[in-house]
Amino acid sequence: MAVVANRPAAGQISGPMKNGLKIPHRQPEASGGDPTKQPIDPYRMLPFYGLLVAAIIVFAARLVYLQGVKGADYSAAAQENREQLVNLPAPRGIIYDRNGVQLVRNVPSFNVTITPAYMPDDEIRLQELYRYISQLTGVPIHTPPLDTGTRCGLTDTPPCGITDLVSQGESLAPYVPVIVKKDVPTDVAFTIRERLRNLPGVGISVTPLRDYPTGALTAHVVGFMGPITREVEQAYIDQGFDPSRDKIGYSGIEAWEQDLLAGKNGYKYIEEDVAGLELRTIGEPVNPVPGNNLVLTIDVRLQAAAQAALTHMINSINLRANRTVSQNGVVIAMNPRTGEVLAMVSWPTYDNEKFARLIPADYYSAILTDPSRPFLNQAVSGQHAPGSVFKIVVAAGALQDKVIDPARTLNDPGEIIIANKYFPNDPGQAKKVVCWKESGHGDIDMISAIAESCSVYFYKIGGGYEPDGVAGLGIDRLYDYANDFGFNRRTGIELPGELRGLIPSRDYKRIYIGENWSTGDTYIAAIGQGLVVATPLQVLDSVTPFLNNGWLIQPTLIKEVVDGEGNVVTPFQVQMRDGNPATPELDPVPISADTIAIVRAGMERVIRDGTGKDLDPIEGVTFAGKSGTAEYCDDIAARKNLCQFGAWPTHGWFLGYAPAVNPEIAVVAFVYNGGEGSLVAGPIVQQVLQAYFDLKQIDSSHGR
Repeated sequence: MAVVANRPAAGQISGPMKNGLKIPHRQPEASGGDPTKQPIDPYRMLPFYGLLVAAIIVFAARLVYLQGVKGADYSAAAQENREQLVNLPAPRGIIYDRNGVQLVRNVPSFNVTITPAYMPDDEIRLQELYRYISQLTGVPIHTPPLDTGTRCGLTDTPPCGITDLVSQGESLAPYVPVIVKKDVPTDVAFTIRERLRNLPGVGISVTPLRDYPTGALTAHVVGFMGPITREVEQAYIDQGFDPSRDKIGYSGIEAWEQDLLAGKNGYKYIEEDVAGLELRTIGEPVNPVPGNNLVLTIDVRLQAAAQAALTHMINSINLRANRTVSQNGVVIAMNPRTGEVLAMVSWPTYDNEKFARLIPADYYSAILTDPSRPFLNQAVSGQHAPGSVFKIVVAAGALQDKVIDPARTLNDPGEIIIANKYFPNDPGQAKKVVCWKESGHGDIDMISAIAESCSVYFYKIGGGYEPDGVAGLGIDRLYDYANDFGFNRRTGIELPGELRGLIPSRDYKRIYIGENWSTGDTYIAAIGQGLVVATPLQVLDSVTPFLNNGWLIQPTLIKEVVDGEGNVVTPFQVQMRDGNPATPELDPVPISADTIAIVRAGMERVIRDGTGKDLDPIEGVTFAGKSGTAEYCDDIAARKNLCQFGAWPTHGWFLGYAPAVNPEIAVVAFVYNGGEGSLVAGPIVQQVLQAYFDLKQIDSSHGR
């Protein structure tokens, strides 16, 4: 019998039984979906689809921007990160004196380095290595405790510990050596080098340092170097310098000839990975161009003799007074035919050797605040009243303009009264001027007036004196002649900071002082005082036209420029102050041979029977000169209450040359607050001249 399953009739509901009741059960849909879930409304999905489309558009736009718009820039940046420009230092030129003595040289400086990537992984071995390096260099293993907010390694903070230095390097570029200690002693460097096989990651790098063997003796001439400051950093970067490593000249020849000495740095491109490991060199490197060497005109032996003579005199002055009377002075020796400066001493000086490695803050601050100003090169930057050494210019002008016949005598009673031309009828406007010799020199001519430095005579020929019928040179012509002889303008010597001095004019006093020019101003200017100030180098250069047939010679410190092979790049050439080569056809100073002869005759008599007659002779050589004693009242004298009318303090000057015929050396000496020039500056000049001829004889005996 067939069994037929019971099927629910149409409209009936089938399902399981519960509590005797059948539970309704929906039949599955034809699509096979879950009959228990409700279908999602399509409109509820639109926001999701919108966000998805927006995200795709944003990412696509960003992709287009990065790959299309900025692709080239980012590609270049990636290339720059991969390629590194390495700056290659150029050797700096050496500086020699005229005889080949090194005044400035380059010496190796040894730095202890650690490359973090090559350090041992074993902690015990790593600490042993740190301890060994610390013992040799003095650098602590760990940075000492610091105040909050401070950093190690600065000027006034403890040095950074080895651990911290290596850690910083490891985080930035583990394959780049980190300098642990700069400029270690040679024996320390060699000790480390001998053990490099057992010191993984440790190395010795060598960098050149400037060294000044003659130190304070030539500091004002050669100067010193220092780091590139932020103010000028970009300008030097544009020239190819590396401010983190390179130094530049700060003073002296080092600064003036910076471009010539520095040469030109080279460079190369290298490829490196993200850790700073150099992979290869890209392209051909550009080799550095070494700086040229300089041969100076200075003779360091004569320089030492000049400094010894000056300091001995200053010490003697102070010893006799049992107090500090003078602290400053200058000595310059020059060949008057060529302009070669053979010695240039400015006292006090400083030790530029202390600045070879770094500039110590305490020493620099002490020098900077010293009231005697050791950093100042008084030879070119000290401005002082020249006093009676200026009288040779007045004499030349008066002779050339025929203000006075050289054979005519004028009477010097010791003092004269000069009337003010602007107030001739007002006796109160008259002024008394005196000679240094109270009793006067009596009747005196030009040659004797130069020899005796007769102030009254020069008052009369400079400012005029109606009772004697002398019109006088006058301030306008005096101004012109002083400029012709090189005053009132820089000499152009190869040193920074040179000052021009001052020869006053009517306009100068009216503009800068607010007063009209007076008759008395001319008289005072005629003896090199009042508003007249000059540098010692200007005073020395002013005598050169009398010694070489009228040339105003250009003083120079550079004898030759040579390359590293010893080949002369720029030979020496005599120059005049107007920039032209010195030739016999040119006569830039408007004075005749007769005028030159008369002034020189006066300077020869200075030594024979004038103000310099007590100076020691030079064996086998005659010399000539002019003394000067200049009253002054500057800030230092005023603070010491020394500016007493009629008894002002005085500077000592002396200008000398030798031989008297065909001179080959001229010397000027200046002693600040030294007193009478013939007594304090004269002996210095005599000793320098003596040293020159002694050295000449020594060189001759050795075949030089």
